Amino acid sequence: MIPFKTMLVAADYSEASIEAFHVACSLAREGHTRVIVLNVLDPTFVPEAPIYAGEPSYRFIRVPCDLQEHADAKARLREEYRPSRPLPMEFLTAEGESSVAILAAAGDHGCDLIVMDTHGRTGLRRLLTGSVAETVLREASCPILALRSSKSPHEPGPVRTVLHATDFSQSSEPALWVARELARAHQARLIVLHVTPPMVAADGMAVVQTDSLVDQAALESIRSRVEGPDLNAPVETRRDVGGAAFAILRMAGDEKADWIVMGSHGRSGLGRLLLGSESEAVLRRANCPVLIIKPSAVGSNHEVVSQVVQGGAPTSAAGV
Repeated sequence: MIPFKTMLVAADYSEASIEAFHVACSLAREGHTRVIVLNVLDPTFVPEAPIYAGEPSYRFIRVPCDLQEHADAKARLREEYRPSRPLPMEFLTAEGESSVAILAAAGDHGCDLIVMDTHGRTGLRRLLTGSVAETVLREASCPILALRSSKSPHEPGPVRTVLHATDFSQSSEPALWVARELARAHQARLIVLHVTPPMVAADGMAVVQTDSLVDQAALESIRSRVEGPDLNAPVETRRDVGGAAFAILRMAGDEKADWIVMGSHGRSGLGRLLLGSESEAVLRRANCPVLIIKPSAVGSNHEVVSQVVQGGAPTSAAGV
């Protein structure tokens, strides 16, 4: 399996957040992975004293949480975020903007994976929302594992199908090899999908039709590179035409994908597919875990294999 050394789980006590925590634990290796659970405390605002008699309105100021509030939050984290097997755990609290606190904690602790749900609580006390997840996605320097809240949260189950979306760019390469390793570790199917827009603008002027034969040849090249006797099943390829996010989500549903693995940046201009907006659209709507690998998080393909993708014993991971 992928030997993440330090995972950061953003926790807000919601069922979706607890489900994300269990998915993170399913990826952890005993004796090798540290799991950090972070809760960003809800802000407290009090009215500022009137500056003069008869002032028509009050200004509200934020009051820092005291040590007892931090201690109580950590105690609750320990109670609600319990791994099903022995793992090194650390519980942290922070104050301030959620996305800023998450990114700061990930940087301070050298995290190589951030795990979060894309929908949290609503109202004044909410912590994790789509906008927070998308901000973390844009600014984090490590991979992001995001889960959308499901109707029936459950413990992680077997991984049977891994879907990788590619646009054939070098930026997609790290995600390809991570997807392969997930499929290898869990003896799952690996499906490589390329989505092409029906027409694309060249140099902002002419409109050209995409070539399906070129796409098929590129998919075959990927298949031949990642195919191997260590995989439980032959690598499958798919091609679709249309909107990237819609096609990826449709394929994930049709093939009952347990994971979607994709990059956060791809080609620009002619034939581009995976950009931040597409990754965010998939992240917002997917009903299975979405693992987003940022090109900046890893270097060349050799570095991906040596630093991010290494062999290990299969383990249970998340289902839809």
